[in-house]
Amino acid sequence: MTIQTVLAWFLILFLLPSVGYSGSFKKAPRLPEPMVFDLVLPLGANKNEYEFNSMGQYNFEEHAAEINPEFEYAYADGYGIEVEFPMRNAELEAYKLALQGTFNFLNTEKFIHGWQYIGEYHKHSKAMENDLLYLFGYQFNENWSMLNMAGFRFTDVRSRGRAEGLFNGNLFYTISKDLILGLEVNYEARPGHPDIALIMPQVHIQVAAHAKIQFGFGMKRSHHENFPHAATRIIFGF
Repeated sequence: MTIQTVLAWFLILFLLPSVGYSGSFKKAPRLPEPMVFDLVLPLGANKNEYEFNSMGQYNFEEHAAEINPEFEYAYADGYGIEVEFPMRNAELEAYKLALQGTFNFLNTEKFIHGWQYIGEYHKHSKAMENDLLYLFGYQFNENWSMLNMAGFRFTDVRSRGRAEGLFNGNLFYTISKDLILGLEVNYEARPGHPDIALIMPQVHIQVAAHAKIQFGFGMKRSHHENFPHAATRIIFGF
């Protein structure tokens, strides 16, 4: 996917709220977010919500510490933009931009859905990754909920591009407004390369009015081997 195509997607998705898709989502469920495969704010976020957060991970496969500082902002009801700067061992690795929207049809008090686009430019390999995802979540009752994402990643590596399938599944149990337990599963289907899978049990704790912390320890399967995987995310939301 060329830079011209990426810019075209950016303009189309950014202008969607002005052509009638934006609206209030107060009756739709406000679902927890996954920790590793982060959203651009929750689906149905209100205009002018914003968030600073950063995820830290330790990659046992490559023995590297990874940090991803980011800023998220809802520029319209149900629509958000995110900028992120992935770093490894204190060195900037990539530039990342994400756009997210909430569909204003078929939503109920229990179901909500939307889309997400993620563009990531890797400094060293000069590769441009473009993710297109469908997001859907369901509130079973006051305790149990789920949020899932499915889509594709298109990577342009100097005329040798490839396509991958992406899936993120999450099951949450809300103990209270300040404590949530979750199980997150990430899967990358990579034709011609070994698939990558991650299973991450996690805990979300609201530690102050505008601050929460998430942490988890799980297992990652990569190149036909299993590795432990640790992650945490610190969030300041307003």
